[in-house]
Amino acid sequence: MLLANENIGILDSLLLSAVSMGIIMAILFLIMMMIYLMSWAYRQFKKKQAEKAGKPIVAEAPAEGGENGAPREATAPGSCGELKLVKTSEADAAMIMAIVADNLGEELNTLRFKEIKLVENPEKTEGDK
Repeated sequence: MLLANENIGILDSLLLSAVSMGIIMAILFLIMMMIYLMSWAYRQFKKKQAEKAGKPIVAEAPAEGGENGAPREATAPGSCGELKLVKTSEADAAMIMAIVADNLGEELNTLRFKEIKLVENPEKTEGDK
């Protein structure tokens, strides 16, 4: 152990700081693993609870009323709410949603899309010809 009045060299101080940083990183790693395990256990608990109740894991959107009190159309089974299309056709939106679901490796009905918007390219400059 170091005493308060003991002088240490540069190599000793570098070794001491490296050991200290290693201990801190190890403790942070243990905390991270504890959080990961707790979240995994919670997800498993919620999944088993939903299976026992016979309810789908994905929450369905309420069908009472839409924006401004207007009646909302009934959503398709397994859908996750409404989708706003801006300058996009329904066929293009369906293709985009299918591509995203495929790239993520998820089922389409587990994803929630809020808005699909066409982003137009800015005007070309003279150098882009």
